[in-house]
Amino acid sequence: MKPGIGFSLLELLISLVILSALLGIAIPDYKDLTESISGDVTLRKLASAIQLSKSTAITNGTTVTLCRSTDGLACGGHWQDGVIIFTDRNRDRVINEDDRLVRHITFPEGNGHISFRAFQNKQALQLTSQGTTAYQNGNFTYCPFSGNQLFARQLIVNRTARMRFAQDRNGDGFREDSRGRPLNCD
Repeated sequence: MKPGIGFSLLELLISLVILSALLGIAIPDYKDLTESISGDVTLRKLASAIQLSKSTAITNGTTVTLCRSTDGLACGGHWQDGVIIFTDRNRDRVINEDDRLVRHITFPEGNGHISFRAFQNKQALQLTSQGTTAYQNGNFTYCPFSGNQLFARQLIVNRTARMRFAQDRNGDGFREDSRGRPLNCD
């Protein structure tokens, strides 16, 4: 090797210190970005599931149920575990007789908690053959496991099964629910 080519030990150490300082700044931003994207992806998948439920109900001329499901075969568990969509001719929220499982949808694992609050407090969303909910306007709220409300997201569903995502209307960095209150992850 020619003299003067390469790094001295001191130059290498200085480069490592600068690199670690830059990584220390970038990693928290990366964590925030992934936490934000996770909530968006989860609720967009849920919105697609509701849209599929609505179109299936209209196409088949029957009630369709969307419910939380751990195993992909029956209702139960937690919303963040996944959902199933099935035709529900007798509207009992159970797959039986002439009912048909349409789809099982899962969400990104281990990122957050999803809760569903709806009129009549039922933990399943039913869509009628006209494509409307069975009097179940409500919302799905996503809260990251970190509890950081900055990354809370909400999907608001009205009686006609129209959906919209909660927005930050006052510019404070936190999204508000349909009543204008900041989303709460407590």
